[in-house]
Amino acid sequence: MRIAALITCFNRREKTLDCLRRLYAQHLPPGVSLETVLVDDGSTDGTREAVLKEFPGTNVIEGNGSLYWCGGMRMAWKAAASRDPEFYLLANDDTLLDEDAVSQLLEVAPTPDARVIAVAAIRDPENGRATYGGIRAGKGHVQPSGRPEPCDTFNGNAVLVPRAVFREIGMFHPAYTHGMGDFDYGHEATRHGIRVIQSAEFLGTCARNPQRGTWRDRSLGRIKRLRILISPKGLPFREWMTFNRRNSGWRWPLKTLSPYVRVLLGR
Repeated sequence: MRIAALITCFNRREKTLDCLRRLYAQHLPPGVSLETVLVDDGSTDGTREAVLKEFPGTNVIEGNGSLYWCGGMRMAWKAAASRDPEFYLLANDDTLLDEDAVSQLLEVAPTPDARVIAVAAIRDPENGRATYGGIRAGKGHVQPSGRPEPCDTFNGNAVLVPRAVFREIGMFHPAYTHGMGDFDYGHEATRHGIRVIQSAEFLGTCARNPQRGTWRDRSLGRIKRLRILISPKGLPFREWMTFNRRNSGWRWPLKTLSPYVRVLLGR
């Protein structure tokens, strides 16, 4: 069985290399192979050259510099789908997987026909607390419990998607530029009756992104926060509205306006 790992990167050469080192060091079950499709979205720090020097078998696709995460992942997914692998592994280049992570995900979604998305629980490298992984609506991240846990959606740090799921619901929705695509995909799967299951244990590390310098940072002025909020890495209004119309029920107008009102009020 073939697993196509999908990664998007931009000017994080060392992080990208560390991610790939962990990926290629996976202890895979017999008969399972891993190939990587990496979209380098216009890096100027030598990422592409460094990756091909150390991992010449990697399929590196050059982006135009404006793909961001969701756009890059769609490009990688489309390229991988042309080879029709049995599984797709969505991965972030700042996430370092444990050596048995992929094997553990295959225990959750064991066959290409499984209508299950397997999500890796990710911990902070310093304190060991949960940072990314499965999410339950209204409750936040799911803590590993020693057994696989059902979720409503997920962060796309390390997620195994069987071929059957891809054939049923496709890839990330085209509405999203940078964020929200992974959350939306999990909700879409849930609506289709596809189970989203988090791993029984932590399977990798990734520090949580800091709020400093984001639209949530109250030390910034309101105008600065608003500019960040409407930027591709914030919550661009049209994309945020689309997400809420698709996933927030009758409350979608309130959910859409909420962060904009909070910023304007300085909250």
